[in-house]
Amino acid sequence: MGWTCSHQKGENCDLLNIVCQPGTKGCTLYGKAVFADPETPSNEAVARREAMRRKKEEAEREEQMRRLMEQAKRGF
Repeated sequence: MGWTCSHQKGENCDLLNIVCQPGTKGCTLYGKAVFADPETPSNEAVARREAMRRKKEEAEREEQMRRLMEQAKRGF
């Protein structure tokens, strides 16, 4: 898939004032996209975000189950 970044001016990133390297920290794509290059910092950020999301969902399910068990003990 191709894309155009509004911050890219020639070979440089106008936002970071460095040579454009999509997915580096500070890039608008950082943590939002997975890149084919496994060394791209964005990939690790995406993995961390997904792990945090899964952990939060698990905690919410556990809390919901705890509430249901409390209600069952009270006879609701």
